[in-house]
Formats: sequence, structure tokens, C-alpha cells
Amino acid sequence: MLFIVSALVALALLTGVGGIFMMRGSKRQLSQRLDDVRAGNEREALHDDLLTPRLPFIARVLGVFGWILPTQVTSETLRWELSQAGYRSLDAPGLYVGMRVLCTAAFGIASFMLTTALERVQGEVVMLTILGTVIGYMSPIIFLRWKQAQRRQEITLSLPDALDLMVICVEAGLGLNAAILNVGREVRLNSTALSDELRMVNHEMRAGIARTEALRNLAIRTGVDEVRALVAVLIQSDRFGTSIAQALRTHALSLRIRRRQRAEEAARKTPVKMVFPLVFCIFPELLVVILAPGMLQLFRALLDMAKG
Repeated sequence: MLFIVSALVALALLTGVGGIFMMRGSKRQLSQRLDDVRAGNEREALHDDLLTPRLPFIARVLGVFGWILPTQVTSETLRWELSQAGYRSLDAPGLYVGMRVLCTAAFGIASFMLTTALERVQGEVVMLTILGTVIGYMSPIIFLRWKQAQRRQEITLSLPDALDLMVICVEAGLGLNAAILNVGREVRLNSTALSDELRMVNHEMRAGIARTEALRNLAIRTGVDEVRALVAVLIQSDRFGTSIAQALRTHALSLRIRRRQRAEEAARKTPVKMVFPLVFCIFPELLVVILAPGMLQLFRALLDMAKG
């Protein structure tokens, strides 16, 4: 028990120190960006971290362990999955694989040491060590899936408003490329993920990639069904020469309807989700508060009858 408490205290202290350093780094980055904007370098301030996302030194060191599994580091599928979670750095695959290796080893060794310190039998030691190793191997995957789901949710909720703004830009006379660039700048306050993806599309088209290919890369990077549908609409409108503004307006209307339907669905699921906390967390307390006085009086009466 003393070993467990010490490990938890050490973990809490490390987490607190890491959080303090992350907050200081974020404040320093924000101050630098504000200084760039005041100095007139607004474009550099907006696009610096998108084109060349920098990783801290400790992250690059941890990425060295990733080359224990070189086939996973060079996997194109892993790179797209990391892009869907918002990690587009060139060192991100190595860091992710390195973290999987370290978490697997750390959880396995910690499980073995903990079970040995608790003097368990050999069978339990082996089973708990295997369980800890599996948990360590799966924890980075679970974290990556959670980040992907969070980012997809953010893009899905902000996409209808971005499409409305894009319709206004197209109807005002801007081309599709300029409209994507302006929308990417304007929606940054509402959704950083969607802003980065739209700006990345613009950078790819500036680099010489065809618009169709850049839009398809957008659909792959986000992994959102609504974005895939939008890309299909834009490609078809560009191919057949139809009105892009009308296609965007119709698609934005359908996305807005879907968003309202999802909100209604979530509201209707609320009573079902509240059954568990009501039954197991609230009703027992209510029963104790309501029935306790009567039960005490009943017990006292029974005791008096037994004594009499």
C-alpha cells in the first residue's frame, strides 16, 4: 500500500509540473504570436505553426524509440490517422510509435513489480503482467481515437457556418480558392481544426497540387462524412460547370438540418442516460432520507415490545 501511495503521489507531482510547463509554453507562444501581429507579420503569425509544426526536444528524443518498429513509423496509414487527430508533423509517427513502445514496457514492468511487491502467486503475477502490458500497448491507440473523435466533432459542428460564409464569398465574386482561404482565416475563432484544414488545402493548391486532389486530401485528413460529401459536391460542380454557390447553399442547408437532428437525438437520449445516476446515486439517498425516521421509530417500537 505504501508503494502504491508513493507511486500515485509521484505521478500527481509529475502531472502538475508538466501542466505548469505546458501552460508556460502556451503563454509564451501566445505572446510571440501577438507580438508578430503587432509588428505587422500577421500572415507569418497565422501560418507558421501550420506549415512547420515544431515538437519539443523531449518529444523528438522519445521518437527515437519508435524506430524499434520501423515498419509502423513509415506507415502511410498511420500518418493519415495522426493527421485526422491533428498531428501533421513529420516526427509525429516516430513519437507515437515510441510512446507505444515505452508505455508497453512501462506498464508491463510496473505491473510485474507491483504484483511481486504484493507477494502474489506466480499465476497471478503472470496474468497481471500481461494485462498491464496490453493496457500499455492499447492506451496510445485509445488516446489517438479519442483525439480523432474530438476533432471530427469540432469540424462537424462548425462546418455549416463555414459553408454559409463560403457561399457569401462566392456570391460576392471570389473564386473557390480565394473563398477557401478567406473562410479558413475567418473560422479560426470558431474552429481551429477546420481553419487549419482549409488553409492546408490552399497551401497544397499553391504548391501545384490540383484542386481535385487537394480536396480529396482534405476528406482523408478529416475523416468526416460531411466533409467527404462536401468534397464530392465541389468536385462535381467543378467538373460539370454548375453553380458552386447554389451547390454550397443546398449542402449547407442539409448539414444544418443534420446538426439540428443530432441535437434533438441527443436531447431525447438524455432521459435514458439519466436512469443510471438516478437509480444508483439519487434514489438510495432519497429512500434513506424518507424512510430512515420511520424505520427508527419502528425499531424502537419493536424493541419496546420485546422488552415488555
